[in-house]
Amino acid sequence: MKMKEILQRLLCCLIGWGTVGVVYSYTGQASPTADLLTPGFIDNLFYFSVNAIWFYLSFFIFIPLGYLLCQSENVRPLMVAMQLCALISGCVYLLFPTTMVYANFADVSLASRVLSALIGIDSPQNLLPSLHVSLTLVVLVALWSKQQKCRTAFYLLWAIAICLSVLVLKRHLFIDVVTGAVTAFSALWIVRIAQYRLWRKSS
Repeated sequence: MKMKEILQRLLCCLIGWGTVGVVYSYTGQASPTADLLTPGFIDNLFYFSVNAIWFYLSFFIFIPLGYLLCQSENVRPLMVAMQLCALISGCVYLLFPTTMVYANFADVSLASRVLSALIGIDSPQNLLPSLHVSLTLVVLVALWSKQQKCRTAFYLLWAIAICLSVLVLKRHLFIDVVTGAVTAFSALWIVRIAQYRLWRKSS
């Protein structure tokens, strides 16, 4: 891969992920009208563990790797899909802000200190839909390859670990994961429709 292409991919990553950051920062302020979400049956199946923080944070490696390692024709659709996830989620955050009761923990391990630092900068709201999940899934789709089955299986397991980590850390509830997945596939569907219409116009 030439340096020019790497820079183009990184620029797309900056634009796509930058949109997410802007939307998240402007919709993350605490709202007194936020609905309190309560854990359901599935949420209670997951026991809290601070060690899940490492899978949770691996999200910040998974996303840029998606831009660098996916097929070249998937780079711009991935960027647009991330932007759509941000815009859809931002609208929901503003119209239906949600929060939850977060897990209490007290130990001096490195994982606990890292989690405490994360909590210090993270919004207590913006739960539903989970951007952690939606962005992970759009990157997974961009990386998906029928020819490279072993690599694709690795990406799939990594993505599953990231999505489960939000439940184990009690940063999200199952409904947030489901709506995050719906957001991701809605964004991907819009991108595919737009690509199809552009192809029809050019043919």
